Amino acid sequence: MTGTDLDARLDAISQLQNPATRGRELEDLVAEVFRQSHFKVTLNSGVARPRQTDVLATRATETFLVECKWRNSRADIDDLDSLRSRLRRTDSGVVGILLSYVGFTGSALSDVEHHRQQPVLLISGGELQHVTSGLEPLSELLWRKKDALLTDGTVLLDEPVKKRSTARRRFDLPQAEGQFMWPDGMRSRIIECGGQFGQFIFAHKLPDIDWAPASGNGVTLDVAPTILNQRDLVDLVDKLAALGWATPDARWSMQQANRNWHGLGCAAFADQLPRWQQRADTPDAHHSEEICYLDRCDGGFYTLTANLASHRSRQTTAVTLSFQLEGVPLDTAPLLQLCRSIGAHEGLYFRPRMERSVIRSRAPRTLVTDVQPLAYLIEPERLLGDVATEWVTGIIIANPFYATPANKPAIELPVGLELIQDSEHLVCDLAEHHMLKALDRYAYDLRGFESARTSEALVCRPIANWSRKHDAARDKARPPRRTSAQ
Repeated sequence: MTGTDLDARLDAISQLQNPATRGRELEDLVAEVFRQSHFKVTLNSGVARPRQTDVLATRATETFLVECKWRNSRADIDDLDSLRSRLRRTDSGVVGILLSYVGFTGSALSDVEHHRQQPVLLISGGELQHVTSGLEPLSELLWRKKDALLTDGTVLLDEPVKKRSTARRRFDLPQAEGQFMWPDGMRSRIIECGGQFGQFIFAHKLPDIDWAPASGNGVTLDVAPTILNQRDLVDLVDKLAALGWATPDARWSMQQANRNWHGLGCAAFADQLPRWQQRADTPDAHHSEEICYLDRCDGGFYTLTANLASHRSRQTTAVTLSFQLEGVPLDTAPLLQLCRSIGAHEGLYFRPRMERSVIRSRAPRTLVTDVQPLAYLIEPERLLGDVATEWVTGIIIANPFYATPANKPAIELPVGLELIQDSEHLVCDLAEHHMLKALDRYAYDLRGFESARTSEALVCRPIANWSRKHDAARDKARPPRRTSAQ
């Protein structure tokens, strides 16, 4: 039975005049709605003996005891007491649902909010119509109601699917420890350069999800949350951080028609998003911009990509969270919690990757030596409680592959890396780190690339390394090195 069939069936029930017949038909309809959401459904269950129950719906760890009412008066405290008497005869994890087609009294709403220790979800006729007409999945409706009741102590009733969030962040987003440093000593967590559209990002410590004892090439999980504007996107970032999915190691990029911005850390990403007007004021700016966010997670990494309008509406489209994992996790609860928290309840599948996760390629010979850094990536490290020592972990160089309509580079990029020719600069990771002092001692070369594809983005790790400039006096004491894996 399709959503259209359910909607027509609900309309037919509304034409029935006999209350008893109408009530039985409503129970059958509600049972079918739960079945189509993959619940095991039992009508007139004896789980609350000696009392009968209209509908018992079970799916995995979720169990709902459902009572259905369709009468001329709204459901009240007496109806709640009757449902709770049934709940007290069941397991403590069972959640009650009272569905009243004509609504609820104010005292009933207040009673539900004051007795959260025995949660009861209230569903109105209008909300049932939203489900039967396909405007909102049942699983999402139940999640929103349960989350609001247990987290905020409020009853959601006939609320829009997307509510405008006015709450402030309750904690600070993870801040990157690293910074970009220019030769004059100025530092920031963002660099700006020429560039074009293209959802790509420069990575640090790109995880290889294929590097595992078992054979295979890992799996992908793509999630498409309902994000309508910049406010929703920032809220998504907050939820990622609140659930432990955002880290200080995040990298991100924002692209306009002729400019790119590359940054470090989740906090800088959220702070930069609202500054769209500055990006839109660049020459020949487009009416939209693209963003790409990269972060690590247990068992792999993920990207967040989206298109945002460059005007006050900040309308957001094509939002995709793409997870690249070593395999299907034994414990999927963290992923399930994340998906439910961001409103993604349906159409979620792990797909096996058909190719290697990370592709490694050498830099062309003409680029092996004499790479001039435009800026440095600096990160602190504390050893045994000592004062933090700063290390150079990466360099920013002019992109020798940078292509514009007026300039086609003579050097060709390795296959699969074409998108990075849209950035004027490359953010390179150093294979071996060196301490931040006497920078004039070092010469740099571009060694190669590591790259990976998610469903909507190219993740690229340009790899450079350093050597000491030839000087007899300096050759006597070689400065310490450390590898990027340390």
